[in-house]
This record gives sequence, C-alpha cells and structure tokens, in this order.
Amino acid sequence: MPSKTTGLHRTRFVSISAGQNHLLALTSSGRTFTHPINKNANTHGQLGLRKFDIPAPSSITSPRLAVELVPRAVADPFAKASPFSRVSLSSTSPAAASSNLDGVDDQNIRFSDSLFEIPSLTGVKVSQIATGGRSSFAMTDSGRVLGWGANEFG
Repeated sequence: MPSKTTGLHRTRFVSISAGQNHLLALTSSGRTFTHPINKNANTHGQLGLRKFDIPAPSSITSPRLAVELVPRAVADPFAKASPFSRVSLSSTSPAAASSNLDGVDDQNIRFSDSLFEIPSLTGVKVSQIATGGRSSFAMTDSGRVLGWGANEFG
C-alpha cells in the first residue's frame, strides 16, 4: 500500500473502498480520508465534506481551484415533498456544484489529485470502511458503525 511520511510518524493506507463517484481510504492509525472522483462525488453527502480543492485548469492562473459540492438534499430540501410545483434539477449535472467547475473536465483521472481527511471523523479511530454508490460507512474501533450519504429508506 502507498505510504506517506508525516513528520517522524509513518502512516500507511491499509484499506481503500470505492463507490461510484467517490472513495474512502483508511490509514493504519485509524484516520479516514475521502476522494472525489468526479463532480457527482457528493450528490447525497457521501463524500463527508463539501469544500476541497482540485488542480486548476491551465486557463486559470492560480494553481488550485476551490470547489464546493453541495448535496442535493441541502441544495433543494423540498424537492421530493413537492415535485409538481418545483423545477427539477438536471440529472446530468451535479445538484449544486461550484459555478467555477463549469469548464472543468471531471472525466479525466486528474480531476482531483488529493485525499482529504473527513472533518467529522478527526479524532475518531476507525477500523474498517465501506462505500456504496451513494453512501459511506465507517466502523470505529469500539464497533460502532457510522454512515452518511443517501438515506431514502432510513
């Protein structure tokens, strides 16, 4: 597995789980990281964060581009409650991606070049991870299972 040296401490990635548009990575010390594969990486909140950065296209002078991928439930919380009186969101484009992503090609493997630690799991020692198409799961070292993302059926 790839490893990263952080100061005097050596961290190894011991598990990687890929969903349809995102992946999770677990280190030997129990830290959990996420990676957006494309612009749909957070349609249901499965990424575990909304803001991150990606390499900027060559047309932008800054080396990094700030991105915010807002889950559909946050961008339009009443979409399912009143579908007849609302304009539906396009199924081909992410619900509420940053407007600065319009010219970014997310079909390229270089869309995102980084792993990002999931902020809500900082300090929580995780022993196992799993991803679904629209969900993410983590089991803590005490056996507690945490899940986030799609939750249409509870």
